[in-house]
Amino acid sequence: MRELFELRGADPELLFSPYCWRVRLALLHKGLEFHSRPLCFTDKTPLACSGQQLVPVLRDGDSVVHDSVAIFQYLDRTYPERPLLGAGEAANRARLLERVIFQALRMPLLKILVPRVHAVIAPADQDYFRTTREKALGSTLEAFADPEAGAVQLRQALAPLEAWLADQPYLDGDSAGGTDYLVGGLFFWAWCLGTQPWATDSKVGAWFQRLLNHYEAACGPVKRAETSGQEAA
Repeated sequence: MRELFELRGADPELLFSPYCWRVRLALLHKGLEFHSRPLCFTDKTPLACSGQQLVPVLRDGDSVVHDSVAIFQYLDRTYPERPLLGAGEAANRARLLERVIFQALRMPLLKILVPRVHAVIAPADQDYFRTTREKALGSTLEAFADPEAGAVQLRQALAPLEAWLADQPYLDGDSAGGTDYLVGGLFFWAWCLGTQPWATDSKVGAWFQRLLNHYEAACGPVKRAETSGQEAA
């Protein structure tokens, strides 16, 4: 059985990593069953099989692959039915679109979600999260977090997606594909952390709802955090 090592909160059913959600959506797209191995931030030992310390990691028999894009590529090579990224120029275009969109959306979402992540993870993980993220961000979590500014920046960053989705139901066209999952992982990140900083009645909102409905129809309800009153923790 395939194993997916992924990030969890204090609640082992709360799975919120955008990169791990990418892989969950990709595995569903391929129709591949897997066993979830949810790990806390500081639970690094199970990842030794991958030669590094970050999730997601997919173990498929004797093959061990880390990094979400590398996992997409592995899945397309190993299970060519229902391609995720395709090959050659198609794959390059999908990755370019993902990179541009991901970079535009990630920072606004971080301003909204950093306090929520800190609130929902295990107490033993909070020092690790604070130390590593403050080093990467160059500021304290409290100084960086700005949900109101993040929401404004996110609305601006979503404008190209809104225009794109006005002409087709998915980023990849008439049906969901690899680009939808690569970008959609960010939206599942926010959703699982108990917030939806985009309009439900927008084109982007309808697109995310289609992805969510498809996932929940196949796999059951997505666990969401209850962070009310905890965001400043």
